[in-house]
Amino acid sequence: MKIEDFLEKREAFQMRILKKLILEGGRITYEELRKDLTITKSSLENYLEEMNDYLEAYQEDCRVDSDGAWLTLFMSNHFSIVTVYKDYLKRSLKYQLIDYIFKHQEFTVVKIISDLSISESSLFRKIKELNGVLKEFNIKIKNGHIHGEELQIRYFYFQVYWFVMNYEELQETVLTNQNQTLINGFEKELDIKISGFSRRRVSLWFTISKKRTSISKKIYKNMVQKMEPYKNDYVNKQVRKLILLYSSRYSIEVEEEESMIHFIFLTTQSVLSEKDFINYDLVRSRRTPTALVDTLLRETVLLYYLPTKPTIVLERKVTFYLSQINGTLYFFEGALEMNDLKDFTAKESEVWGKNLETLSEQLLKTALETIGKANSPVGSLQRLTLLEYSTALSIVDFNISKELLIGIDLNLMDMHAEFLTQTLMLNLKNVIGITVEEYRDHHTYDLVITTNLASHFYSRATEIYIISEFWSKFDMNQIKCRINELKI
Repeated sequence: MKIEDFLEKREAFQMRILKKLILEGGRITYEELRKDLTITKSSLENYLEEMNDYLEAYQEDCRVDSDGAWLTLFMSNHFSIVTVYKDYLKRSLKYQLIDYIFKHQEFTVVKIISDLSISESSLFRKIKELNGVLKEFNIKIKNGHIHGEELQIRYFYFQVYWFVMNYEELQETVLTNQNQTLINGFEKELDIKISGFSRRRVSLWFTISKKRTSISKKIYKNMVQKMEPYKNDYVNKQVRKLILLYSSRYSIEVEEEESMIHFIFLTTQSVLSEKDFINYDLVRSRRTPTALVDTLLRETVLLYYLPTKPTIVLERKVTFYLSQINGTLYFFEGALEMNDLKDFTAKESEVWGKNLETLSEQLLKTALETIGKANSPVGSLQRLTLLEYSTALSIVDFNISKELLIGIDLNLMDMHAEFLTQTLMLNLKNVIGITVEEYRDHHTYDLVITTNLASHFYSRATEIYIISEFWSKFDMNQIKCRINELKI
């Protein structure tokens, strides 16, 4: 599910325009933007006019100027475009509906159309549209309630509110004394340290959970089945003890499954630090689905990088990151996509090539087969998981990639040689794990980039690449592919 799914068509296009401007460095032509959005020129102009009216509220912090041919985005240094995205979402009717349902837990048609000042037909139309995208989370709005597995409902609201709420709201509204007490209890009983960032996440989860505890007839069937292998897990038992103690202290009636929900959140949503996870990893059962898939994927990654062997520190770090990704994949369904995952993947591929993308796909396939989700339809959670595997693998590459020495030797007039050498260096500067310099005689290079057709001249070079045409994408792609191959 994408953030834009909450918006009306017009607002969704406006958000896409802003995202495109950001991705293109703040400037794009009308024609390029129109083709990217696949809309007519008149439609684009209408969307731009409405968008500029909306941006007036931010005054000089954010504006888009146009000269009839180009669009240019201006933002002050202390302003983020995310603020605009959040405001778009908050004013959308779909968001107001799901927010209303959370706050009131149930609604009547008469009451909600009065409170939100909408017609009955608009209400049912928006509920139908919402249910279309909520299907991925396996939840839906029906008969004045939100229906589905309790874990999924809280997970959905957590993702939405985490995106919408700013730092001040999380700090002042959510991080209450009562929540702080429970967090401190977790730290003491589990002997862990929860960071400021994680404290806000945990506190938001507690706030959502407290609101949901009063709901009768909650559904836990799938979660209970998935939690069966964890019934003797040390941390699970400690969380259960703490939740029961906390509930009795504040006279809150909770069901047995409540502690399971908190255990799942604690161990999958980047709450435990790497150090705390390593301690947990020493005592957790190796037979649980998540522990099993963690081991399988770690061994797959280590095998891929042979004969290079990562350090123990890096191996632990990889296991830690994989555990968060795999835990989310096992326990949850659906994901709220904040960014354009295709664009993010494309940017990663520019740096690392296709190798990590292929390995990420292999990891996802193995994980889905191991946890019994091999036949599940491809959705946002799987797409996000693929990206996160790729990110974890990139961290490994950062740490163990072979440092390549590349020499550039261009047989041209001095001025042209210097200019084109600097241009090549500039094009290669974002490639990780390489040092690029002008070719020096009697030095050994992993790769020499040259215009010299007599390649035997470079007897101390592992590889030679002869340029066919300066400025060509073909040559640059070939050079980067060869660099990636040499790094393995």
